[in-house]
Amino acid sequence: MSVLEYLLAALFVAAGAGTQACIGIGMGLIAGPVLVVIDPTAVPGPMLMIAGGINLRNAIADRASLNKSALRRHLLAAPIGLVAGLALLSALSDRSLAIAVSLFVLLAVAVQAIGTRPLDGRLAEYAAGAGTAFSSSVAAVPGPVYAVFASHWQPAALRATLATYMLIVGTVIISAQAVMGDFGLEQLWLALTLMPAVALGLPFGRWLRPRLAGPRFRMIVLGMAATSASVVLIREIVNG
Repeated sequence: MSVLEYLLAALFVAAGAGTQACIGIGMGLIAGPVLVVIDPTAVPGPMLMIAGGINLRNAIADRASLNKSALRRHLLAAPIGLVAGLALLSALSDRSLAIAVSLFVLLAVAVQAIGTRPLDGRLAEYAAGAGTAFSSSVAAVPGPVYAVFASHWQPAALRATLATYMLIVGTVIISAQAVMGDFGLEQLWLALTLMPAVALGLPFGRWLRPRLAGPRFRMIVLGMAATSASVVLIREIVNG
């Protein structure tokens, strides 16, 4: 990676960090497409590791709003999504899976946009856990699926619960990649060199947060989910 490429990557990581610190998702959407062009091995392992810095910040800062019962159900359902994702990865191409996940997210966002909200309760919480683990393992997009189920939550609750969940699930995914030989010293070094950019993005998140309170927060979260899914979908179609 050249100096110019590093500065460009750091800029987008900082922007992604600020956005994720504010609304709970956004790192993968903003920084992912740039990183994968500069270094294809940056996604998903290093990207998940970089996002882990913001997830740790959100988990600690918003811990008082953590939805513990929902998190418990998310984690109970996570193995289903992870196993399903790994099974499909061995049976289908990455491209087919990414397209399928993107279409699912866009459909779910469209359902909410016309006024239908996902069911509350235990079943929805299990579905959010399994679906987020699945999309993380096959397409490296944890936020959009989760946002579909939790966009009506209070902002702090979404940030804290998703961040805590992804700290655990992201670690499992990276560990699995390491065992399979897809995450090594090169990927670890890439993630570590971009970590300082995460800290640079935090002031942007603090500035943005009070400007996204109330109904606007839900619109931004759903918009980010739809945009993220669209980016993945367009990328796979173009690359196909």
